[in-house]
Amino acid sequence: MPLKFNSNKYQGKAREKYMEAEKRIARIHKEYPDVEQAYSYLNSLKREYKMLKVGLFNKEETEENSIEELKNEIDHLEAHYNELLKKHDIPLDYKEPDWDCEKCHDTGRIYRNNQYLVCSCSKNDLRRRKQQKGNLPRHLQSATFANANLNYYETDLITDSGMNYRENAQKVYSLASSFVQRFNSDGISRGLIIEGPIGSGKSYLLGCIANALIDRGIQFRYIVYSDLLQQIRSTYNQNNPETDEKQILSTVQQIPVLLIDDLGTEKATEFASSTLYQIIDRRYREEKPIILSTNYSIKNLKNRFPVMGERIFQRLLEMNKYLELAGNVRVKKIEEQQEA
Repeated sequence: MPLKFNSNKYQGKAREKYMEAEKRIARIHKEYPDVEQAYSYLNSLKREYKMLKVGLFNKEETEENSIEELKNEIDHLEAHYNELLKKHDIPLDYKEPDWDCEKCHDTGRIYRNNQYLVCSCSKNDLRRRKQQKGNLPRHLQSATFANANLNYYETDLITDSGMNYRENAQKVYSLASSFVQRFNSDGISRGLIIEGPIGSGKSYLLGCIANALIDRGIQFRYIVYSDLLQQIRSTYNQNNPETDEKQILSTVQQIPVLLIDDLGTEKATEFASSTLYQIIDRRYREEKPIILSTNYSIKNLKNRFPVMGERIFQRLLEMNKYLELAGNVRVKKIEEQQEA
């Protein structure tokens, strides 16, 4: 049957898919006139057959075998039409929109039990938009507490606290999850400083926190501090920047939860130190939490900031709970992939 577009039902993305399908049909029919001719004639016969079946013609003047003959003609033409599609290497479903979601036909809604339900694809789209708005990188968008595999952490190595690496990771993940569940935008929430060597899974843990915040409807901003500094510097080289330094700083100062990944990897300069102080001091005064990861101990990290280093980290230690994540899960994952 011809493509029927319902403008009331299909809007937005679904409408775009229908329009794409209409353009594809027009292009194929222009390129292959024999396909268009067979398609049009076939639909004409199907309409006639349908009218005969429902009795729109006078049945007294219509013999039963005429309907059967028409049915046979339709079957024969349909077979010929399909052969033409095969001959020209045209998919049998070329007239159908290329839906991203077959369940809801990209409308975002499913009609079930006399009510419209939100389709899972719509929820996923909303989640991706929130991840993008929070600047969460692609490789962390699938990170969740439920999917975290803590078996990558060793049980035969012991931390200074006496726990093995896996027990320690379980404790750190539990505290991180508790932060999300207890967070209240109107209350005081202590953040976290997560120290650990390269490959210990600090960034993945921040991804778990970010996605859990999305589940609770809490806004966040994920930054790598060196990237933030570069973003600020880039505004100095533009006559009329779309975003200036004040706007950039305002975003990270006011967002309910700020995630800073890999603090200490940036070049230690007065600019880096003073900018960090502005961010932390504002959030300290407004009692907004920070989740921070670093490869450095607090002492070594403090020494990397020549200006206001002591002030910065006094505030950080007052605002945050200090955690250490031991182990190298990255090496384990690489070994596992190579074996696979």
